[in-house]
Amino acid sequence: MREESARYGDIVQFKGGVSSGDWQRGHWEQVKMSLRWILLFCPQARFIVLSEDSVYLNLPALTTYLLGLRTNPDDLYLGRVIHRAAPERNPDKSYYLPYQVYPDKCLPDYCSGPAFLLSQDVVRKVYVAAEDLSLPLPSDVLIGLCARRAGVVATHSARFSGDRHIRYNPCCYDFLFSSAGMGVGLMGVAWQDLGAGKGRGCGMLETYYSLVVCKAMTYLDKLSFLNNNNTQG
Repeated sequence: MREESARYGDIVQFKGGVSSGDWQRGHWEQVKMSLRWILLFCPQARFIVLSEDSVYLNLPALTTYLLGLRTNPDDLYLGRVIHRAAPERNPDKSYYLPYQVYPDKCLPDYCSGPAFLLSQDVVRKVYVAAEDLSLPLPSDVLIGLCARRAGVVATHSARFSGDRHIRYNPCCYDFLFSSAGMGVGLMGVAWQDLGAGKGRGCGMLETYYSLVVCKAMTYLDKLSFLNNNNTQG
């Protein structure tokens, strides 16, 4: 990472570190610092994507989508939206949220965390709303809470995969905005196929067929994963 930063100068490094015992709070602080950095040093950027390093992000497809919008969108909070998720009330589970701390029956709609997009004005609104927010929740849910405070509504796009890994297919990935859980080897394959525009000539029928196949194979992968877990249990 140091070599990458020294060579290209495109990495902002957080020097504070995050202790293993307080990872949740530390990660949220990192997210808030990144929002602040964006506001200070990238005020000209119209859109910001928050993404984990294990996500394949299809920037050409996302850029084409944004350029195709009829108006310059404000209040854009775009991703795979999680609707009406229930807060965790079991004290033995991760992200336990006592009723006294959060009495609402549902969490606000939020964009699933591996990758989502914010317009510049939403970055500012979320950062302001995040000043005194410190609930024991994942950062993507906290972003959703801040958005609700600021009056911003999450916009759903099925082209974001959320926290799911989509079975690889060049035409499928050419259409999607993101796929989570990418290993280093598969990430390299995807960039080799699509990074230089090689995979961007898929026709409409080919893309549709690829999306159906990807969806079916991803579902089978999930079933296989669940069966393996049940067998081990």
